[in-house]
Parts: sequence; structure tokens; C-alpha cells
Amino acid sequence: MKKALENVETNLLILQGQVFSACRMGAWCFSEEKHLFISTAPHQEEYHLFLRAGGVLDQAIGLKDDEPIPHILGGKLGLAWIAEWVHLQKGGRFLVILGPVYLKNTSVDESLLALDRQGISQHLRQQYLNVLGDVPVLHFDMIRQYACMLHYTCYQEVTNPVLLQNTEQPHEEKAGADLPGSGNDYQRMAAYEEMLLHCLAEGTQPREELPASFGDLQDFDIRDSLRLIKDNILIFTGLCARTAIRSGVTIYTAKKMESDWVSRIERARSFSEAHRLRESMYSAFLRQVRQTRENTGLSKAVRDCRSYIQANYMNDISLEELARHCGYAEYYLSRKFSKETGMKISEYIHIVRVDAAKLLLVTTSRDIQDISDLLHFGNRSHFDRVFRQHVGISPARFREQGGQTRVPREETT
Repeated sequence: MKKALENVETNLLILQGQVFSACRMGAWCFSEEKHLFISTAPHQEEYHLFLRAGGVLDQAIGLKDDEPIPHILGGKLGLAWIAEWVHLQKGGRFLVILGPVYLKNTSVDESLLALDRQGISQHLRQQYLNVLGDVPVLHFDMIRQYACMLHYTCYQEVTNPVLLQNTEQPHEEKAGADLPGSGNDYQRMAAYEEMLLHCLAEGTQPREELPASFGDLQDFDIRDSLRLIKDNILIFTGLCARTAIRSGVTIYTAKKMESDWVSRIERARSFSEAHRLRESMYSAFLRQVRQTRENTGLSKAVRDCRSYIQANYMNDISLEELARHCGYAEYYLSRKFSKETGMKISEYIHIVRVDAAKLLLVTTSRDIQDISDLLHFGNRSHFDRVFRQHVGISPARFREQGGQTRVPREETT
């Protein structure tokens, strides 16, 4: 149970690093008894109080989880939260929550009025006013995108449309909004995104061209519109990277591509430039998936070995374990892997773990020693030596530079 919780924590930290950098939204992990295991949210004490006082935690605990699906929840305080149960392979489950955020039709004043009804003091009112002022305000379509991202992080699959429970219908959902051609047709846009990811997974060209946007720009504030479009494209870029990995592209290659495209998208200065970059990004991932499928030249044993390493890199992997999984003798598997990939199995494990370490270094504040222990490098000096060998600089320097560094070598696909 402890190991499973550590894996959930790592995935949440990676996800939180992405959503927090985009909109300052935090992540939470609770037990079935409402015990808080993990939180990466700012103003943790106050937000935890809002989560309980608004009735949202009780709503989330009471969610039916026959089929895993994220829920968008709203409570008495007018704040919105994303919640989903995460089931562990060896039994047990955890409740994951992202939030809080304001939808564009709610405000701080509404939250303060709700708190006033509960008889808070003037001192607490001012304190909560300052805290509520830091809650991000998002378009409903962006909330839905983050809910899909949470589900994909936990289950590695694209979700069906998110259920909206116990919150007022957002203003964007006007009469007729679900009709074909409506700019706010969220289900239509979600289905289109699923189609794009399905085509990417299969390495096939989509039959339809990418639409001009993933939402109705007319509903956005002018000062926020480019930022919201960028956030939408960045989320889609992350989903493309994950889909590419599931389709056989190495973690190293997919994450390097994701990092490069994120940097380019962030530098976009107009809608048209951002949309062109999105099209180019999707095409680049599609080409990479096709190339991987056509030119991999790896035997099933080696593909299985690589897949097992990618899925279990946070565990202590032995050659005996790998050989048993692939159905070959240890010596034969080692020679076969080296011959087909040009590297030893141990080197490939290092590459996968260094990729994970790079992501943790730039998206979380975890201690470097903790990251070394989590990824089974043995000790800090060994971690530093392996990291420097593959990246060119130390983990500490990599974090200081925000992940911006020249990659000294390309992994053989």
C-alpha cells in the first residue's frame, strides 16, 4: 500500500506541476476516511477548510465509482473542484482532487456571502478574501480539459465526457449550446480530441482538419484569450506525448519533443501562430509514431523488455525479473537487447529513470535525495554521476536552469 501511494504521489506531483504552472491549481489525495495523504495546493489550510465547508469533500467521498470517471463538483462557496477515485492494482483506492477554481460565472463576492452566512469574524473574512483572490478563474472548457488530464494521468486512457454534479450550469451552456456547430459544444470538442488521439495512437492521418480553436473565443476576456488558448494547446501537447509513448515511442524521445514544443508554444504571440504550432506539433508526433512503427526493427522480447522497464522504473528491477517476464534466459536476453538497441539493459533503465528525474526536478520541489531514492539510484553521488553522464550537468544545476540545457546525446530508437 505504501509503494502504491508513492506512485500515486509521484504522478500527482507531475500533474500538479503542469496545472500549477498554467493556472496555480493544486492537487489533493484523500483516503476513503477523508484522511489527507498529499496536498500540493497553496494556502493549504484555508483551501482544505473550503473543501469541507462547501460540502465538496462529502460529495466526492460519496461518488459512485463503478466506472472510473472524473467529476466536476461545486459547493456552497461557489468554488469548483475536479474529483476522481483512483483504484490500485493490489486493492484499495484513493480520492484525487484538483482545485479550487472559479468558473467564469462565479466570483469571490459569492464565496464571501456564503462564508458570512456561517458567521465568520471580520478578521477571518479579510484573511479569506486575500486567499480567495488567489483562486484561478477558468473557462468551463478548460476545467473539463484538466479533468480529462487527471483521468489520463491515473488510468492512461481517454475519458468519456466528464459528469457535472451539484453545481449550477455555467453561463456558457446556453440554450441550444449542444446543437451541431455551436461554439460551446463541449461534447463535440471532446469527441474530436478523442478522435485525434486515436489517430495518433494508430499512426493514421485524421480525416478532418484541425478546427480553428477548441472553444468559443467570444466568451473569453480579451486579456485572457491567448493565455487560455496556449493552456489548451499545452494540455493537448501533453496528451499527445503520452499517447506517443503508449504507441511505442520512447519516453526520452516523446518527452524531449514535448519539452521543445511547449517552449515554442509559450513564445507564440498571436492566435494564428499558436494554432499553426498546434498543427505542426500534432504532425510531428504523428510522424514520430509512424517512424517508430515502421523502423523499430526490435524483436518482441526486446519490445517487451523496454515496455516493462518503462512501466516499472520506480521499482527495483532485476535482470532475473526481466528475463522471467520476457520468457528468456538472462544471458540470452542481455545479448539480444544489446545487439538490437546498441546499449545494455542497465543503461536503458538509467535513461528511463533520468527522464523521470528531469520531469520531477522541474515540476516539483522534492528534495534531490528523495528523487534519487524514489528512482532507485542507490545514493546521491551515483545519481549525480548517471544524471551528468546523460544530461551533461548535475541534477541541482538542471533544476536551477529550469530544465533548459543542451542534451548531449540522442537515444537510439
